[in-house]
Amino acid sequence: MNGDIEALLRSGLAEQAERAPETADDAGLADLAIAGAHRIRRRRRIGAAAGGAGLLVIGAGVFALQPLLDMEDQGTIAADSTSTAEARGEFDMEFVIDTGGEYAILNQDGDTVPIGDTEPDSVYRLQDGYVLTSSSQQTTGVVSLDGSMSSSADWPSPDTYTTVNVDATGYAMVTPDADLTFELYTLNDVAADAVAEPTSFSVSYDLTLANWNTSTAVFTADLWSTTGGGESTYYFNSEYDWNLAALADAGFESVAVVDATNTDYVCVADLDANGGVAREGEECGQVGTERIKADIEATSQDDSAVALVDDTVDHFQNTVYYPMSELDLGDYEDEYFNAGIMFVDPFNRWEMSYNRGDTTWLMIDYSEDPAYMTILSPPSGAVMPVMDYIPPE
Repeated sequence: MNGDIEALLRSGLAEQAERAPETADDAGLADLAIAGAHRIRRRRRIGAAAGGAGLLVIGAGVFALQPLLDMEDQGTIAADSTSTAEARGEFDMEFVIDTGGEYAILNQDGDTVPIGDTEPDSVYRLQDGYVLTSSSQQTTGVVSLDGSMSSSADWPSPDTYTTVNVDATGYAMVTPDADLTFELYTLNDVAADAVAEPTSFSVSYDLTLANWNTSTAVFTADLWSTTGGGESTYYFNSEYDWNLAALADAGFESVAVVDATNTDYVCVADLDANGGVAREGEECGQVGTERIKADIEATSQDDSAVALVDDTVDHFQNTVYYPMSELDLGDYEDEYFNAGIMFVDPFNRWEMSYNRGDTTWLMIDYSEDPAYMTILSPPSGAVMPVMDYIPPE
């Protein structure tokens, strides 16, 4: 699952952000902000662990605790029915199916792509392939779109998790250390023509990787509660040991860190690829301003870097809102809350709830306004939907 889901769990920091000072001189507040980020990341691990156990699986950027839903004074969702063909036509939906001890992907064209004899925890659709995670095997695998090629990588630790970049071109295996101070990232491109060598680095646990290309890495972190949105130079890397030099050693030239609670705010670091940090301090300000755009271009030396950051911010802003808080499940409330498996589309178009072996699944269609409940008839042997990370057109 992508790291930006933690923004939804930051309600405890929202009030702190409103009271934040204009500068970062208050070291005590800065320490609280960093500690708060640690607590949020630990909550994210709880969700990730549940997903690995098959109890809860969520798409990038969408997560809510069901007991917090307010069901009073709201409209009732109307029931409808949706066939596999209709789901495929409307959402390009694909499914993982059990063909009798062997598993396959039923793709958008109705063809099956074999993926082996181990049931995955999740399958992610990227531009040029499928990424499969398996907690039982402790591996992350890649299968080509036609199933002709496959590869797998072992997890360094049982705590390893997998995240996909916003442009759906690659994935990262992320492994926290025992003290939750640093995380090891191993980046892998998923390309149709070749498999590039993985790129690895370790950075502070307070940073969550969201997007990347060959020159620029985009992270999220708690910035606002320390900076208060100040357009100035701050020193997160040196004061909080972000270890950005490791990114330089991995070949990156620029790092953009987007605030997890106010995604219009970003801090930019300049790196010397294979040579450490090129500039002390990070330039912080509003995304889209000429000052920040110029700094991203100058530090990355990449014409596409500004678009990379913009795409990341747009993705956060389009996926952090969880629509269930406005819906009343009506007659389907008990069935919904008794479901042991839940999947949410990475782009908030749909949500699926069911139990293993159910012949029909509950599906909430968020692509319509207002959203509505539909009863999905999944294909024979279906065990889960594929998480489609390709940005909708």
